[in-house]
Amino acid sequence: MSISLPLRSLSNLPFLLPSLSSLVSYVSRRNESSARRTTKRLRTKPDASFTSSISPSQVNDHIVFNPPSSAPSPYHTPPVFLPVNDPRRTLLAQSHQHANSYDQPDRHLPPLVHKHKPYEKKYHLRQTEIDEIRRLRSEDPYKWTRAKLAEKFECSQFFVGMVAEAPSEKKAAEQRKLEETQEKWGRRRRYAREDRGKRRELWGKDL
Repeated sequence: MSISLPLRSLSNLPFLLPSLSSLVSYVSRRNESSARRTTKRLRTKPDASFTSSISPSQVNDHIVFNPPSSAPSPYHTPPVFLPVNDPRRTLLAQSHQHANSYDQPDRHLPPLVHKHKPYEKKYHLRQTEIDEIRRLRSEDPYKWTRAKLAEKFECSQFFVGMVAEAPSEKKAAEQRKLEETQEKWGRRRRYAREDRGKRRELWGKDL
């Protein structure tokens, strides 16, 4: 026994048709940095003022010099782009008369200038100076920090921390200060610091 059902039009089945909002979103979507637009911008012709003084036979045989706006300097503008009666030509000619003293092969270049001098290890501290470091560190640890002691006795901060540790009161104060700072951290910074600590643990395990 066959059963025949009436056919229904698509208009009565809206769930089979795409919504108007989805159609509009797909049609109006356009990528700004397309290959066609990039190629079109690269093929843009220069302004007419750049090539107005060039004959048609030399249009493709020239250099467009268009420097950015800055303080004028005769040493930055090539002489080919300067007018015949420009006074900067005289300045350029005078500058070429002075020979470079370091252009000669037998002359040595000046030494390199370092912002921070390279640290050299010294083994000049005796027991009396070490005792003095410990005394200053114990008397006023907030005034005589590791940096100031290292500068005073011309040694490294690592050595100062080895021979004279900070008192327990200063360590506790620094720990409280660190905890107060950590309480102000947000969720993202706290998660980043915890992730950094986990990575350091993995470094030690060589994983």
